[in-house]
This record gives sequence, C-alpha cells and structure tokens, in this order.
Amino acid sequence: MEGTRQSRICRPHKISESSKVYRWDDHSSLVLQSLNEQRHRGLFCDIVLVVDEQRVPAHRNLLAVCSDYFNSMFTIGMREAHQKEVELFGASYIGLKAVVDFLYGSELSLDGGNIDYVLETAHLLQIWKVVDFCCEYLENEVSEENYLYLQELASIYNLKRLDSYIDSFILQNFGTLSFTPDFLQNISLQKLCQYLDSSNVQQECEHDLLQAALQWLTQYPERENEAYQVLDNIHFPLIPKSDLLHRVKPAVCSLLPKEANCEGFIEEAVNYHNNVTAQPVLQNKRTALRTSEERLLFVGGEVSERCLELSDDTCFLDIRKGQWVAETPLPARRSHHCVAVLGGFIFIAGGSFSRDNGGDAASNLLYRYDPRCNQWIKTDPTQALEQENGYEGHDN
Repeated sequence: MEGTRQSRICRPHKISESSKVYRWDDHSSLVLQSLNEQRHRGLFCDIVLVVDEQRVPAHRNLLAVCSDYFNSMFTIGMREAHQKEVELFGASYIGLKAVVDFLYGSELSLDGGNIDYVLETAHLLQIWKVVDFCCEYLENEVSEENYLYLQELASIYNLKRLDSYIDSFILQNFGTLSFTPDFLQNISLQKLCQYLDSSNVQQECEHDLLQAALQWLTQYPERENEAYQVLDNIHFPLIPKSDLLHRVKPAVCSLLPKEANCEGFIEEAVNYHNNVTAQPVLQNKRTALRTSEERLLFVGGEVSERCLELSDDTCFLDIRKGQWVAETPLPARRSHHCVAVLGGFIFIAGGSFSRDNGGDAASNLLYRYDPRCNQWIKTDPTQALEQENGYEGHDN
C-alpha cells in the first residue's frame, strides 16, 4: 500500500501569489432554470400551495426570498411553516399560477383575461415586482371607457403609481370627461376638488370648470351640502365681471340653496374687479392663473447702442422652441425702467421715454400688466420720482 502511493509534486515557485476573481455570469439564471425543472418534475418541492382546489408545488426558500408574505409565514412561527400543504384565501388559481411561473421563469404574461387575478394574487402575496408590472400594463390600457374602474382598482390595492397616472389622464381630458354621466355620477368629492384645484386641468375658460362643478353638484340632492367645498376651487375672479353678474350669479342662485353660502365667492370676485388698484393685495388662490409655468421676460429697453429707438416689446423665452416670443407691447416705449413681478402681475415703474437720460425724459408713470386680460393698466404716478426730478415743490 505504501509503495503504490504517488508522491506529491512540490509546488513550483513560479506560480504567482496574486488573486483573481472569476464570475459565472449566468449562474443565477441556470440555478433558477434548474429549480423550475425540479418543480415541474416534482423534485425537492417542500410545499404545495392550494387555491380553488388546485395545487401548485414550490420550494419554500424561493417563495420566502421573493415574497414578504411567505417570508413572514415561514419565519414568525405560523403553523403553515410546518405544513406540507398551505391553502391560500383571497387568491385565484389563474393568478397564483402566473405569479409562481414568474418567480421561477422571470417572465410574466398579462392580458385582459388574467390581469385582475394576477394583480389580486400578487398584492396578497406582496410580490411587488409583479404589482409594478400590472400597473405598467394597466397604464397602457387607460381609456375613457375604463378609467373609473381602474381608478377604483388603484384605490382598493393602494396603487399610488396607477392612481397618479389616471389623475393625469383625467386632468388632460377633463373638458370631455367631466360632462359624461359616468364622471358626474361616480367621481368622488375628494377627486373632483383635486381636479378643480389643479393648475393643469384642461379647460377653455373658468366657465367650463364652474359648469362641470355645478352639474356634479346637481346630480344628487345630498351633494348640495358639498357645494361650498367644491366651489371653493373655482377661480371666480378669472371670470369677467359682466359674466359674474349676469350669468354666474343667476345660475348659482337658481341651482344651489342660499344655505350653501356660495354667493360669497361671487361677491368676492366682483369686489376684486371693482378695486383694480387694490388687486395685488387681494390676491388669493382663486385669483391665481391656472398655470404652473414660469417664464423669463425681457421688457422694453434700447434696441441697440447706436440706435436712438427704444423698444415697447414684452417678450418671453419659449424654452421648447429656444426663441423669444412677443407677449404684448408696452403702453409706451421705455428704457432704464424698473420691472417687478408681484402676485402674478408685471409692474413697470419710471424710466425714460428717450435715450436722453436727463430730467426732461424721465417718467414717473407706473403701469401694471394683467395677463388674465392681456391689458396694461395705468396706476398712480410714483410720487418719489416726481420729487427726485423736481416735478413737485420746485419753483422753476
């Protein structure tokens, strides 16, 4: 025995002592593939999931790795941790089979026939990657025919991503959807107020939003109690004064009871229109324009160094097109003036109406631009500028 044993060859010194890491790139996929083959052959499966009297064999370790639901079931002392068969309630065989096939094969097939079952089962088993895929599938399916059903689905399963997507869909199509029977009958108070309050809601004018609100309120008598909360989101001051008095007020008074206290919104708007110079201090959420877009402006100034001509342009930078776009002309050509944006208004103060910067060309005028009506309004002159340039209290 001793004589037949091979002698050990000494390790040559020329082999490096440095280390190198080798990676088996497809190891995880091959292991998963082998586990899937074992599952189909019934090898080493230590649990059988039962639903709708159908049985789905699986491996506990894979289920625990992929599902918070199963991980808790197998680790916190539940009796199912030691059972060979575990019955699932609140799931379906169609959904369970699709989910388990995904865990072993990394592919999920969704269609109109199984999406409800898969979503229900994946949410129950807390397999969030499948839930995400279901949301992505449903986002691509949102239409005017099913958006309310999908919104309800998002609410049931707390699918914030899908709910947000449907909100955007409704806001973009509000002008059409808000007058359909489905919307008027089924949209919730909370969602309606959210849409009416949004700066991104689709509308031609504030009249459209008011009309949609009134139609929703008059669908059911009990909704009259919500009138104040709903109309609080209408920007009444954006409606012309004549329309407020001759169209809006009669409509609100005829459709809603006096106890709803909604006439105060109209009175507030009329008072806002009547006090033009005080509007900057009367600003509130209902006077704001429905836009979240900020713009870079240039207002007036000298056309060029060598030219005596001044500009009366008010332009904004269109970021998408990369060019300046004329918004509205100034009431008069100006340079060296002060410009400020306050409460959504543009103010132009002082300046010079020629390139001569002496006292004869200085201006004490203050103008305010209202983007809602595309109109410049002349306000009180700047008294401080008059005194500085000798327009008041000067003997000459």
